[in-house]
Amino acid sequence: MRQFEQNGDNKLILRAKDGDMDAFEALVKKYQKSVYALCRRMTGEHQSADDLSQETFIKAYISLQKFKDGMSFFSWIRKIALNNSLNYLKKRKREEPLGIRETRVTENLNSSLQEMPQEQLQRNDMEIKFKEALETLPLDQKIVFILRVFENLSYKAIANFLSIPPGTVMSRLSRSRKKLKTLLAEHL
Repeated sequence: MRQFEQNGDNKLILRAKDGDMDAFEALVKKYQKSVYALCRRMTGEHQSADDLSQETFIKAYISLQKFKDGMSFFSWIRKIALNNSLNYLKKRKREEPLGIRETRVTENLNSSLQEMPQEQLQRNDMEIKFKEALETLPLDQKIVFILRVFENLSYKAIANFLSIPPGTVMSRLSRSRKKLKTLLAEHL
């Protein structure tokens, strides 16, 4: 099945490289939800994720001629999205005063919780706590956690993706899980 998908992607990529905008648009439609989800998990914000997703596909289109035939398009586009998200987070961290981000995340999530049934409010409250805890992780731990838990990548794939040893991936993941467990212990 995966090989069939890659063959379909390769045909679309070849057409897109020849200037077929419909072919590139088909690739965008196929992967836009996955790219948006990764950017959303990384930033915690809809608008930023939306902007980063668009930027990812623009960069992919501009660099399409450099795409190596036979590679996985999804892996390539995911790498672009991850790099965009990392650059955004680093820039935001330099520019944003301490405490502003946490306040904004809480305000955004709390505003969407008005008038919900009690059970859903409790679930959403836990989701807020988790997102807040995830935001407190150091960037290197947060990335590894997201790639492993949400993107379901193997340790080896994460190591290749980030150009770090697999042991570093395992230790960062372990530290992120311990920190999240400590932060969420009173809510579990």
